[in-house]
Amino acid sequence: MFPDKLLINKSKDLVSHYFTLVFKKLQFILIIVGRFLKILFRKSKEIELLYLNYSTEYIFDNSLIIINYRFRNGLWYRFGKHKTLEKEIKIFNLKNFDTEFDLVVYGFFQRKVFKLKFEPQLTINTQRFKTSLSNLSLEIVEKTIPALIQPNLFSNIRKPSLVASKIKVTNKPIIINNNTYNQNEFI
Repeated sequence: MFPDKLLINKSKDLVSHYFTLVFKKLQFILIIVGRFLKILFRKSKEIELLYLNYSTEYIFDNSLIIINYRFRNGLWYRFGKHKTLEKEIKIFNLKNFDTEFDLVVYGFFQRKVFKLKFEPQLTINTQRFKTSLSNLSLEIVEKTIPALIQPNLFSNIRKPSLVASKIKVTNKPIIINNNTYNQNEFI
C-alpha cells in the first residue's frame, strides 16, 4: 500500500470513530433528558434506594462482581470511572476493576454516593500439575467386535415373494360392576 492511501484510510477511520463517539454521547444525553422530563412531573423528586444487593463473601482474585441495584428517580449511575444508564444489574470483573469504588447516583439536581468495597480473600491455584499413579496394574485385553450384518447376501430364487399370514383379533366386551352408595357410606 502507498503511504497516501494509508493516511486516507486512517483518517476515514478516525472520522468514523469520532462520529460514533458523538452519536453515543448524544444518545446518552437524550436518554438523560427523557428521564429528567419523566421525573419533572413527579411529586417526589428525591433519589430513593429501592434495593442494592452484592455479595462480599467468597470473592476470589479474578472473580466477577454482580451488583443488583434499583433506585427511584435516578437519571444515570457512575461506578468508579464508568458511567452507565443501566438500571438493575451490573457485572464487573474484579481483575479489571478497583476493589473499592463509589457508586454515585445522579438524580434531579442531586446525587447520592454509596461506597462499595470488595476484598478478595480467596485465591485459586491455577498452576499446572501432574498426577502420578502407583501400584496400578492394568491388563489390556483386545476383543474383536462381532459383525452384525453379513456383507453379501445372495438369493437363488428369481422372484422372491412374501406370504403374510392372516391375523384375527377378537374383541371381548368390558363389563364394569360398580355398586352405588350414598354419601354416608362414602364417609
